Amino acid sequence: MADQMKVVPGATPVRRQRFSVMTPGGRVVTENLFVALPARTGSSTQGALIISAPRDTPPGVRGGESGSAVLLQLARSLGTVARNRPMFIVSTGASTQGNAGARWFASRFSGTPMGAALSLDDPAGTTAGIHIWDDARDGRRSIPMAAAAEQAAQRADASVTGYPGPFPQMAGMAVPQTSGDQSAYIASGIPAASLSARPQGPLASNVALAKEDSLGDAGRTAETLVASLDQADALPSPAAGVVINGRELRPIMSRIVILLLALPILVASIDLAVRLRRAGVRLFPFTAALLWRALPVVVAIVVGHLLATAGMTAGVAGGWPPLAEAVPFDLAAVVAILLSLGAGGLTWVVVRQRAMRRDAEVASRAAAGVIALGVVCLLLWISSPFALLIALPAAHCALIATRATRPWQVVALGLVAAVPAVLLTWWLAGRIDRGIPYSTWYLVETTVAGGRGIIGPVLATAVLVTVWSLGSLVMSRVRRGLVAAGPYRPVPTDDERLARRGRRPMPSLMRRGRKRDAGRDSARDGAVGGGRT
Repeated sequence: MADQMKVVPGATPVRRQRFSVMTPGGRVVTENLFVALPARTGSSTQGALIISAPRDTPPGVRGGESGSAVLLQLARSLGTVARNRPMFIVSTGASTQGNAGARWFASRFSGTPMGAALSLDDPAGTTAGIHIWDDARDGRRSIPMAAAAEQAAQRADASVTGYPGPFPQMAGMAVPQTSGDQSAYIASGIPAASLSARPQGPLASNVALAKEDSLGDAGRTAETLVASLDQADALPSPAAGVVINGRELRPIMSRIVILLLALPILVASIDLAVRLRRAGVRLFPFTAALLWRALPVVVAIVVGHLLATAGMTAGVAGGWPPLAEAVPFDLAAVVAILLSLGAGGLTWVVVRQRAMRRDAEVASRAAAGVIALGVVCLLLWISSPFALLIALPAAHCALIATRATRPWQVVALGLVAAVPAVLLTWWLAGRIDRGIPYSTWYLVETTVAGGRGIIGPVLATAVLVTVWSLGSLVMSRVRRGLVAAGPYRPVPTDDERLARRGRRPMPSLMRRGRKRDAGRDSARDGAVGGGRT
């Protein structure tokens, strides 16, 4: 590859960037190769363009070869024409290890203004039409860059696949899962997109000869796009926008819409906090009980993370989730799951009595639980609004469950709350080209291993524990035959006081009968007393 890059017209000498990256299989040493094409119009104040292609691919996969071939042909063509912007022609390494090569290159040129980046990823793929990838691992997208690439494909008479629907976009921003080098550039704040002849997912074996039609479409589209970017003004920075019916919903509008959807929970939380304060009910006991209930989950996650760090399960690839091929579900994974669940279960046995005893001291447990749920949802909206969108159905169902009076109602609400999680797993299964059971394991394992950050998983765990606490409380009260606590009853009722003493309240009909008999006795006594007088 270095010899081929030496003959690019007008290019600087080939430079190498050697680096190492930690992978589930150990530390890997690789390098980037790049040349620069200075602007022909003299000193340029516009941001440079990055044109790259991943070089490393698994055995039997020719995606790296086809991308490198299109990259070299495009570089030779650009070397013979006048350019308004300087350009970098980059052959990246370690693209299958968390896109470490593109991340390394972007970090080493962080002081150089970059206008846009284009990655050529397997342009001779297995499907007809060009796929445009514009998402990143930090939840942002480069929608203007994707729109420019689509327009370039149309001008180049190349077929383009349709843009993903709203749910795949939101799922990709809630739980990012991408494999293209564009994600590394977007993470550095550079508008970027990848051109490919396959959907995002694992590289498939294509040892056959590359498709000439796909290579031609990718080459013409890339050349047209680069020419357009060379003449255009600066593109907007990547952001967490959503495309609906061909129109972009801005990030600020997306946040406002999600906040409106979460407004009932937030309003109920504020109202309940005021009511509990006026009633003199302390929130600390329930908060302590909630923390005790969260402790087993935290212990299980910590044990799973330590096992991944020790190598029993797959670790991270350059700090990001590895490819699905590097996360096997084998005997070691089963042992790790059993150890993690065992540690969490043992912790629950130790803290259960303390958690239940503290929980019983609170005057209105359901109300305090809704307050905690509102606080967690607000924090999740600040850090990751689209992750909150996935958790909102469960939060709303937990709020409604405080009014449930029958077990089947709680079960039905639980099923509704699980729908977004099932859809998310189904989307991830299509993205990594695996089944739903394995996709569930992959999502949990990569999260526990630390490949998806800290804040998001911590808040997701808080939502899970809060919903679990509310659900178990409601089920316990339903089994006792009690009326639901309800979010607007901060003071315990007589039935609740009786239940805390271990006595079951009388059915309503019996209470009515006793009241009726008591009224008759009072009337009879009054009549007798009046007659004596």
